[in-house]
Amino acid sequence: MKISGTKNRTTYREFYEGLKRNDIPNNMLLFLKDKILLEDIIKLISERFIGNTDTKDNIKHYFSDGKNIEEVINECSNISFFTERKIIVYKIVKKPGVRGIPKEDKTALLNYLKNSNPDIVLLMVVTDKEYNLNNFKEFIDSGVPTFIFDEDSEKDMISWIKEKFDGYQIDEQTILYLLQFLNVSYDEIITEVEKIKTYCAFSKEVTKDVINLCVGISRDFSENDFIEAVFSRDKNKALKIYENLTLKEDVEIYLLVLLNSAYIAMSKLLDPEIKKLKNWDLRRELKLWNNADKMLSIYKNYSSEINELKLMSAFDYIYKAEKAFKSTNTDKKTVFTSLINKLSGL
Repeated sequence: MKISGTKNRTTYREFYEGLKRNDIPNNMLLFLKDKILLEDIIKLISERFIGNTDTKDNIKHYFSDGKNIEEVINECSNISFFTERKIIVYKIVKKPGVRGIPKEDKTALLNYLKNSNPDIVLLMVVTDKEYNLNNFKEFIDSGVPTFIFDEDSEKDMISWIKEKFDGYQIDEQTILYLLQFLNVSYDEIITEVEKIKTYCAFSKEVTKDVINLCVGISRDFSENDFIEAVFSRDKNKALKIYENLTLKEDVEIYLLVLLNSAYIAMSKLLDPEIKKLKNWDLRRELKLWNNADKMLSIYKNYSSEINELKLMSAFDYIYKAEKAFKSTNTDKKTVFTSLINKLSGL
């Protein structure tokens, strides 16, 4: 199967479409951290290689720090009178003192790969995102198809989410709205998608209000408006947004988390290496999803007006407000109003 782009590097979408179009290799080395993406890959291989997806007896999972390697090799090599196709998933997990795969296990696997069973698809999967490619050099040099997964594009991620909402009505702007609450992790995203689908099981329609109820909080303002007001030093607007929310339970805690996340993103933007990132990479790093272009402009303007000393002061104000909220005698409104005044004055 051909890999597009840089040698050995691909995206999930490129790899998945390649599996659908081309012959499936019997042995593959995958560097992939998201469990749900691996499940999707196994499902597709089941359909194409075995013939259906209801194949619990035809899929075996092993871990490099658990089962004896002989058991894995025997499962791969076992050739019965009646042909039985299988998928063997060998997850290579990080283990103290071991670089990649234990030496003896590596030798056994490399020997198997020289004369592998055509009725078996062996997926060797590196799940740790902090890996050293040199630890797997022998496998790559042996010619085993190797795929190192890069981050998908915004378009591909949106398409994937839309596919997971199959049978439900949801538009692209609502998907972008959902993403602003989440880290860029397919495993985290699928958890929230399944939660939303359960909530909308009868209506089959996903709206921003549904996302507020299931993932965020129900509210009458855009959190971008609040951050924009603080970063633009529009104290009156920030206070007005806060006043409109004071009847909602624990809104101060939510806004505090929102402010802390915004200033963490701001600290990243002050890093010269982060500044070099472009478009989707920069938006992903700063977790800017909804109305991202506008917010990125606001962040950049603010970063040109604030220095590290003021940024440290902002974190100190937020920390002291959080500490005050933990006191039973604290008037949260007074504390949070004071916080807005201080941040807007930086």
